[in-house]
Amino acid sequence: MAATRIAHRIAVVAFPLAATAALLTAGPAGADPPHPFGGPALTIGCPNQGSLMSLTALTGQSGPEAVPPIADGDIRFESHPAAPPIPAAAQVTVAWVNTDSGRSGIVNLSGVYPFLSATVNTGVGNVVATAFGSINFGSSPICQANPAIGTFIA
Repeated sequence: MAATRIAHRIAVVAFPLAATAALLTAGPAGADPPHPFGGPALTIGCPNQGSLMSLTALTGQSGPEAVPPIADGDIRFESHPAAPPIPAAAQVTVAWVNTDSGRSGIVNLSGVYPFLSATVNTGVGNVVATAFGSINFGSSPICQANPAIGTFIA
């Protein structure tokens, strides 16, 4: 019985101290990592390097985040090739709607191809987005990528 009382007294003192130490040593919370759209955007029928399709990966990352700089209520949309062959050029557009506030918009991703991105102020809330666009392999006609849909929390 005495051993139980001693263990209880140690726990009463030690657990609050451990919890306080954990809170004091924990760093600031960061944003979630980039969240993929429902699946890669598939483009079929654009022959290049022996392949009849290509895949484009699409992600959305909510803030706040220091690198890359993303403010609270913003989402950074990004696209990049998911599998070879790598297109010669692409134009990707994201249409989004914040289902909590009703805010919406359309943005063209920009940057140094093949890594395109845009940071959008969607406002805080649940966001549904779709990404679509076209790719060009240089040796064939411009092809349309099937749209991809994703949900995000800003």
